[in-house]
Amino acid sequence: MKKLIYLFASLFMVFAVVSCDKLVIDGDMIYDDAFDPMKSVGVVGGDPVNYDLITGNAAFECGQTGCNADWSYKINNNTAGNPTVSTPEGNTITITNSDGYKFDWESAWPVCAVIVKAGEKGGDLIFYVGGAYFGSAYSPINPANGKPFEISHVTFCYNKPGECYEEETAWAEGARYVKKGNWAMFVAYGGGEKTVNLIADGGTYYGADLGLIVGTATFSAPVDGKVTITINLTGGAIFYYDMNDPLYDDNLKVQDYATAPKTTPSPGKFAWKVRIEPGSTTGSIVVPWNKFYGVHLDVAVSVPCE
Repeated sequence: MKKLIYLFASLFMVFAVVSCDKLVIDGDMIYDDAFDPMKSVGVVGGDPVNYDLITGNAAFECGQTGCNADWSYKINNNTAGNPTVSTPEGNTITITNSDGYKFDWESAWPVCAVIVKAGEKGGDLIFYVGGAYFGSAYSPINPANGKPFEISHVTFCYNKPGECYEEETAWAEGARYVKKGNWAMFVAYGGGEKTVNLIADGGTYYGADLGLIVGTATFSAPVDGKVTITINLTGGAIFYYDMNDPLYDDNLKVQDYATAPKTTPSPGKFAWKVRIEPGSTTGSIVVPWNKFYGVHLDVAVSVPCE
């Protein structure tokens, strides 16, 4: 299922001249009003929500907030070091005034939720900040002694200003695994270098609509029994998260075959997997030399903002 991903207008400077309808001021937090609070399961600007978080990678944790964030970042080992981190996709998050139990934060991109992991089961807090660029957060109280739990980690859920993306599945172009019900494709490989298109948008490959071409996959000539598959995404497409893989987030998966496959594939069970940094446009994977390959990617494509 596709997920429409909204990324929002940028706040360039706190003191910049902006029209009044672009900002909502609530206490000491600045909100980007393009954020839809109804996307959250909590109340924006209200008390944090006590939640029994299922721990995983940052994207998996943010997926539990319901706030429709495209990007996420986890700061491990609590926040006592007051780190400033530059995220792979280009955001900067700064922690200040942390004592291991509470902290202030700033983000260059609008944040929809901050998750504070602390304490035992059910001792986690989600702060719904509705597109804020700065704020404060704290750990929950330990009911056994009335003192706050020490923070274990913090996860930020945020969006890139001014862009909209749509999550897509992509396959290397070739023959279909099955004739009906699934458009997944595999590539026949003859032993020499070969480049094929990458098709997304649920492409009806053998129909009038060939789907959306989002880049190319190049298969190298074999070296020592191995083939390198190099991905180049184009047209604004980027590697994205594998929303079904909370632990490893492997968004490039390959299965090799000695004979042409004839059943519906399960990419999660493919033998060869790698995580390409979300937001990247290039990546590669080395796999055994064989006659056929299924190449599956989790990508996001640029779409008009609505």
